[in-house]
Amino acid sequence: MPEPLSPFSPGLNKPNPDSSGLFLAVSHAARYLGSERGWRHGIADFLAELGEATSSNRTWMFEVLDQGPNHYVTSFLYEWASEPQYSEINDPRFNEHRVEVGNEDIRSLYQSRLNGDVLRHNIATVGPFLQYEFEVQNIKSMLTIPIMVDGAWWGILGFDDCDAPRDYSDSMVAALEVAATLITNGILRERLEWEVNHDHLTGLHNRRALIQRIERALKTSPDLGSLIIIDLDDFKRINDTLGHQAGDAALKSVATALKSALPKEATLSRFGGEEFALWLPADGKTASSLAETLREKLEQHSITWKNTRLAIRASFGVAQMRPCPHHETTQTLFDKVFARADQALFEAKASGRNRVVYHD
Repeated sequence: MPEPLSPFSPGLNKPNPDSSGLFLAVSHAARYLGSERGWRHGIADFLAELGEATSSNRTWMFEVLDQGPNHYVTSFLYEWASEPQYSEINDPRFNEHRVEVGNEDIRSLYQSRLNGDVLRHNIATVGPFLQYEFEVQNIKSMLTIPIMVDGAWWGILGFDDCDAPRDYSDSMVAALEVAATLITNGILRERLEWEVNHDHLTGLHNRRALIQRIERALKTSPDLGSLIIIDLDDFKRINDTLGHQAGDAALKSVATALKSALPKEATLSRFGGEEFALWLPADGKTASSLAETLREKLEQHSITWKNTRLAIRASFGVAQMRPCPHHETTQTLFDKVFARADQALFEAKASGRNRVVYHD
């Protein structure tokens, strides 16, 4: 890539932005991270605002996917570039990029990032590892601010200057540390929302999230939808004979198997224990057909735990949402359809298990 022409004279450092203006820009950009859909939906605009306010050529973020004593793996998530020639986001080298910590130069850099240190780099003083990257990417100076979440290194917020070197001022660093903190808060909020709405073992939605999904669906189609309750047969035997770790492994395997056979409009949740629930915005016959497909899939599915093969069977109760002559709360509607699906499940268990029963 040819090096872009610099507007700065040789040997002249790039000026830092006015500190008050930069803090104002950070404050202004913060609104992009407050999206109801999460910080990721606003991060591109956030980086653009910071890039323009700092007159950087490239503003970027990467996430740490994996790390160990002698390696780390990162992924280039987001980028803003002042000109197309500065963009690096599509370079395949930065997708799941693995760095081996094989010498003191890389180890020192790695340790600084683990410690959460802000690092100001200049092409004239960087070590061999960064020297190569600077030359390949036409970087003259770089500011990196680790994103620390719960005390652990989560990723990097970075600023590259390619048209001229820069001595990053303390006020500029302080303002951008605030920006990194805003991102950290967004990540923590994202984690909290996930924990509130998901089952920790399987990663599926929980009961609360399922009811919210049904509530949204009923606003547009109040009389369309079916609930499927799935209960694993003889699951207690796995816990009693092989232990709860085997049971947990079986539940995670079942969740994966069920998800792989679902249409995109379906919502699967774990209600607790060995019971799952599935909402499908369709009539009861369609839901029953899907339930039979899932039953057959589980019947053919098995897992191996410490050389022991575990067969998986399940019973299914299906009920369709009934038209409401008068307005009822979503919770009441859910309770009614759940009661009928639960009765259908009881009948499936009583009549031999490993079958589907539908209550219209």
